[in-house]
Amino acid sequence: MNPRMDNPSTQHQEDQNVKLAMHGNRNAFASLFDQYYAALYRYFYFHLGNRQEAEDLAGVVFLKAWQNLNKFNPAKGTFKAWIYRVAHNVLIDSYRKQRDEVPIDEFQDVIHSGKKLEDTLIIKQQTELLYKALKTLDERSRAVIIYRFISGFDHHETARLVGISEGNVRVIQLRALQKVKKFFAEVENA
Repeated sequence: MNPRMDNPSTQHQEDQNVKLAMHGNRNAFASLFDQYYAALYRYFYFHLGNRQEAEDLAGVVFLKAWQNLNKFNPAKGTFKAWIYRVAHNVLIDSYRKQRDEVPIDEFQDVIHSGKKLEDTLIIKQQTELLYKALKTLDERSRAVIIYRFISGFDHHETARLVGISEGNVRVIQLRALQKVKKFFAEVENA
């Protein structure tokens, strides 16, 4: 979960920024961009495994969000859920356009810089393994795991984003975690 969003004053500030942005305030929208860009980058990165494409698609999300902000309805859900729905649609469009499987040939920071080189390498290796584990899952299972554990959505929000019931989210999550656990066990025993 995003600890910043657990704070009611932070949520209030986000709500204010959304209202202002809906009335054309670019600074308010820039604040929303600052708040969500890194999370959306991680969302795309763990789906695609390519730093540049993750950056590009995160940018596309904000362009589409700015162009369609008038379609956001706070009565139907949070801005976070809405922007992730936009991201999901951008991801689907990307899959449709994709020619070949995207290789992991470059591993840039998905983590904060300023760490020791050894720690950074270990984290990169762990991230690469996690990406490979996620690629063993079908698209729906991967989406559930990424929404739940990388993007920090609860079961209800994940169900709305994926378009299934909360019960299905729980079942898919359990099975996907078992498959990921098996993947890591096989890697460890190899």
